[in-house]
Amino acid sequence: MKHKVIDNFLDKEYFNSLVTLFTDENSAGNTVMPWYISPTVKVLNNMAMYTNPSVEARFFYMTHQFYNANMPKSPYYENLMPLLEKLGIRCLLRVKANLYPNTEILHEHPMHEDTDYPSSGAIFSLNTCDGYTKLQDGTKINSVANRMLLFDPSEKHCSTTTTNVPMRFNININYFQEQKNH
Repeated sequence: MKHKVIDNFLDKEYFNSLVTLFTDENSAGNTVMPWYISPTVKVLNNMAMYTNPSVEARFFYMTHQFYNANMPKSPYYENLMPLLEKLGIRCLLRVKANLYPNTEILHEHPMHEDTDYPSSGAIFSLNTCDGYTKLQDGTKINSVANRMLLFDPSEKHCSTTTTNVPMRFNININYFQEQKNH
């Protein structure tokens, strides 16, 4: 599957509500959306990471699981329904949000696959920054607010950090697409 980029994927009002969901703070100054630390971007042998950390292993990111293992995992899952419906999903595999913290130098994470079988993938950018998603063929898709990248997540790709904003936010969706009858 060749990738496809769609700018202004969502209407402005719904898009702004998603940004607020991910970034709004409560009275204590903490984000309302709970974020969970992942000690590495690439899945590594965790024991080896702690006993002999490589440069790659030192880069963490944060996630929020919305859907996995055939069930919703977040009380905020329903907030994503208009986004998911617009994708024409037949069978949802996983939905998670990623928060990549700012680093002094832009770091490209290791290449990986989300699935080991052909399927549909979507990476939706919630903010504009100097980070990007890089595909196996070297194509770089910049993080631009309200931009959707559609691709086959069984093909290698990677993410990056950001240097020009405090955090890079995106939503990663893995699914099977509805088949269109012509």
